[in-house]
Amino acid sequence: MRSKPILSLTLLAAALAMPGMAASVGLGKLTLQSSLGQPLSAQIELTSVAPEELGSVTARIADSSVYRQSNLAYQGVLSRARVTMERLPSGDAILKVTTSSSVVEPYLDLLIEVNWASG
Repeated sequence: MRSKPILSLTLLAAALAMPGMAASVGLGKLTLQSSLGQPLSAQIELTSVAPEELGSVTARIADSSVYRQSNLAYQGVLSRARVTMERLPSGDAILKVTTSSSVVEPYLDLLIEVNWASG
């Protein structure tokens, strides 16, 4: 039986916090919902976020300069990737990472910049 190629992602998450602040946003498990050769569709669990903070959470793919500083490869497909925050029916929050074009790279380094009202 021949297995389908699956896109693997290395998740490097950056939650930027202001010095001295106890509040934080955590990034949990990444669930890939697409295969190699399809548009990227992935979900990242948001953890350790207070319900009152959810309205102020924004996220995006980090700039290519941050990738260079971190010695990571910035793939061109990332310039077209969108990151949105969504609430699930269970009340949990996720970050949804999507692209409109197909992804042919078998591995991506994904660096997410997350901001919220207190961080």
